[in-house]
Amino acid sequence: MDSAWPAVIGSVVGGVLVGIPALIGAYWTKQSQKAQLEAQVEQVRLQIKAQALEQRREPRSRHYAEFVNGIDVLQEYLHDHWLGTRMPADSDELQAVREEVRRQERDLHRIWSRVAVEGTVSVANAGADALNAIGEITKCLGRDLRGRRADPPEDVTPRLTRRQLWDAVDEEQDTFITAARRSLQDDGVRRIRRTPQAERQSDQD
Repeated sequence: MDSAWPAVIGSVVGGVLVGIPALIGAYWTKQSQKAQLEAQVEQVRLQIKAQALEQRREPRSRHYAEFVNGIDVLQEYLHDHWLGTRMPADSDELQAVREEVRRQERDLHRIWSRVAVEGTVSVANAGADALNAIGEITKCLGRDLRGRRADPPEDVTPRLTRRQLWDAVDEEQDTFITAARRSLQDDGVRRIRRTPQAERQSDQD
């Protein structure tokens, strides 16, 4: 009978020694599966967040780009019809220039309203500053038009002053672009570029 105890004890010990690694292995397998599941859940969460951010960013980027392009178009027109060495020859021609600038200014206001709704406060403020700079040019055109219609006609705004007003719009546009880029950096920057034609024109001046 006594001789049987070592066999029993050996059997129990052997079973325990075999069972412990199995239990440890099962535990780590469970932990690994849990970690994999958590990683998959986190990946799905990040994907959903990225999609939501992209949906929110897309209209912002589009409206920002439209606003920048609108300023480019206006500056090109001003350069060709107002900033250059030749001012409009008579009041009718100057009035036509003023009306076109006012039309483009109204278009920019409409675009800015979408920027203000979809974009951040800093971008909306930068856009408002650019519109204010454009408004100064519209006022200047109005003064020039009244001067041309006066009797006797009064001098129009000197080219240096016109250039300064034009440069002010250019600077505010750059400020807007910087603010727009920053607002899009939450999930990657979609660069907003000025049109190549406007960049070449700025370099030539």
